[in-house]
Amino acid sequence: MPTCRTSQHAHATSELRPGAGGRGRTALRHAWIVATLLACSGVRAALPEPLPPFAGASITPVLDDARIHGVPTRIRQFEAEASAATVRAFYRAALEGTPVASRIDGWEVLSWTHSTALRTVRLRPCPSSPISCTEGTLSESDLSPAAAPSSALPWLPRGSLLSTDIEMNDPGRHARILVWHDESSPSWAAARLVRELSVRGLALERRVPVSRSGLDGIGLWFGAHGREAVATIVARGGATTVTLHMVELIAQGRP
Repeated sequence: MPTCRTSQHAHATSELRPGAGGRGRTALRHAWIVATLLACSGVRAALPEPLPPFAGASITPVLDDARIHGVPTRIRQFEAEASAATVRAFYRAALEGTPVASRIDGWEVLSWTHSTALRTVRLRPCPSSPISCTEGTLSESDLSPAAAPSSALPWLPRGSLLSTDIEMNDPGRHARILVWHDESSPSWAAARLVRELSVRGLALERRVPVSRSGLDGIGLWFGAHGREAVATIVARGGATTVTLHMVELIAQGRP
């Protein structure tokens, strides 16, 4: 099994997305973990049945119909009144084979590859809980060659590093979240993004400065009929990070 490393830029993803709620933060945080496991797996797989829930655990869907870097992925969040050791033992017994175990960003991550499938369990003790409690996520990923890839992004700047690409389908809407990094200034990156989205029919509606501790940049809002986009462009650690959240409304019944 090869040694895998995660990009430090990925840790900034959930911090930079404008207006990110709990569901968005969980999806973005989980994206770089899943992407790392996919890079390490070295196999092609088919999406399996959902992982079994731990008895009595509360299960919350996070991503039902999503793609992470072009890979179809399902993610659910759980919380169980049991120790992490008990939950870990349950999943080790429920799935065949020995999982690849690692610790990423304070989480214990277990991943199994079975024939054509990748399954991942992420868990940790619930923070500040007075009772024995474990929280985490369950995910299944389809790596099969038959899975259609994400749409291309030819307009990304040459030489930029794409760290996050998540597509989500909900009733009536399609969303895509992109995060990339390059060496241009925030003002230059903003001008380039305004130009590229304008070509695609999205007009700039509002521009505001972003000023937070350790961050300096620009927030942009775009709109078009049935579409919108929000971007945050900030300078951090000698590089510029662009976070773009695009939403397209889809008429019900459309094929």
